[in-house]
Amino acid sequence: MFKDVPFGDPGLLQRTLTEQAKDLASLAAAFGSTVPAGQANLEALAKPFIERYQQLFLPRGLGATGDPTAQASAALLRYQQAMERFAKQANAIAVNAGERLAAALAQTGPEAPPITTLRELHSLWIECGDAAYAAAAHREEFADSQAELLAAFIELRAGFATP
Repeated sequence: MFKDVPFGDPGLLQRTLTEQAKDLASLAAAFGSTVPAGQANLEALAKPFIERYQQLFLPRGLGATGDPTAQASAALLRYQQAMERFAKQANAIAVNAGERLAAALAQTGPEAPPITTLRELHSLWIECGDAAYAAAAHREEFADSQAELLAAFIELRAGFATP
């Protein structure tokens, strides 16, 4: 048996070689058969290779029960969509903080914050960021996106659990 040290799974290389041998056997059978050439036959011929290629990009251990590709794809897609939604929320917070900082720096007169050092500018930036986050954190949309991200992450991690 081969040992594949970088992945920590001694049977990985052996399983990979076995899967490739099966794919090559199906390829040889497809060429050796008397089925007429056509688009459908090319798709059938390419299917095992495409499936193996797609499996390369799935996290290891995901979807170990049932249809692994469908379960893994659904969990990964849900997580990606939840992360995108949450990232939009975080981006909106950053934009709001920048707007608050610009408004504070544009103030003049006695109500303007005294900015004479980088430390004071940094403190103002932190205050603006805190205010922007506090405003966003109390919105229903922010709570929903954070809850969906957590639920999607748990579903994704559940696929990594060993039975």
